[in-house]
Amino acid sequence: MVYLNFSRVEPLCRTRRLRLGAALPVDAIAIVGSTANVRWLTGLAGVPHTYYNRGVLQVLVAPDSTCRVVAPASELGWICELYERADVHPHGRFTYRGDTSRVSPEPGGRSPVEAILDALATLPDVRTLVHDGQVPDDVLRGVLEARPDVTATADPDVFFRARAVKDEYELDCLRRANLACEAAILAALADAREGVTERELLRVVRGVMVEYDAHPLLSALGFSERGALVDMPVSDRELRKGDLIRFDIGCTLEGYHADMSRTAAFGTVDPELSEIHDGLVAAEQAAIDQVRPGVRAGELFATAVETARASGVPDYDRTHCGHGIGLEIYEPPGVTSASTEVLVSGMTLCIETPYYLLGRAGLQIEDAVVVTDEGAVRLGGLPQTLLTAG
Repeated sequence: MVYLNFSRVEPLCRTRRLRLGAALPVDAIAIVGSTANVRWLTGLAGVPHTYYNRGVLQVLVAPDSTCRVVAPASELGWICELYERADVHPHGRFTYRGDTSRVSPEPGGRSPVEAILDALATLPDVRTLVHDGQVPDDVLRGVLEARPDVTATADPDVFFRARAVKDEYELDCLRRANLACEAAILAALADAREGVTERELLRVVRGVMVEYDAHPLLSALGFSERGALVDMPVSDRELRKGDLIRFDIGCTLEGYHADMSRTAAFGTVDPELSEIHDGLVAAEQAAIDQVRPGVRAGELFATAVETARASGVPDYDRTHCGHGIGLEIYEPPGVTSASTEVLVSGMTLCIETPYYLLGRAGLQIEDAVVVTDEGAVRLGGLPQTLLTAG
């Protein structure tokens, strides 16, 4: 079982944040189906739900912050460790033996539509549903056909707004996930030697992440010319003197993501590539220095691109220079030229300035930061300069 540790955070405060801080209509019931939204609201994250996209859960939140969980009967066992059985509305059939008093199986089972209708019947008589766009179409259609007095509107932004500002528990998870990435990179660099393969170094990266109780995800690790291939699978390419190693790695810890990039040199580096990397670091740092409440995300993009071009990378061009991060690896705001979203204190985002020089090398720097009233604070501490391998 995998679930958020709510010993420091009471789930009810999340439902209140959804109601008060995200412009959810006061007379609406929220219904969510995305893994991130379910996890944020309830702490529930079973293995099938989180990793295999099976047995998807739905959660309903009433105007008074009352919460109801709709779940497959097969998941009642672990869900009822955290929630009272009366608050959980199962569908389908599953057979438990032994002491079944906690899960109270219901003969025959219900459909997902019937389970949601049953949950609605226990909540205040509200006729408006606002959902995150992740409730299956056939299920939503069945609910509306059975309740023609109810209207439903998709508004994913409501839920993104509620999750945008991170609390201390969330920031702690994000810091620990970043720490796992940093430790993984350092361990790989310590193991770097002539003849080691990309695949062997990635094995080191993933092993360290697991030691930190993190779940490995992103795994782009390439030597020199292979480092210029975006999101490439690792190969058996061997490390040679003069190579650059590009890391673009990530993991999750209690559901929260890390997304980190670094470039390292194995031996003497081509001076031109070293200068390009210096320009990318300058560009990333300039954007980080600009982070503060009231700044538009699009301004960070412009700063990163303009600084790179003025710092030794005159042809620098990107579609984005970062993104929000949290329970999803890509959350608003996008750091793009078109982004008008205004930063507020407590938001978390990644700032990145990659450069892919086909046939030669990939160079990249990426860090996660939290917006504070005083500016950006990095969630990690790994040096941003060109690292040394071996």
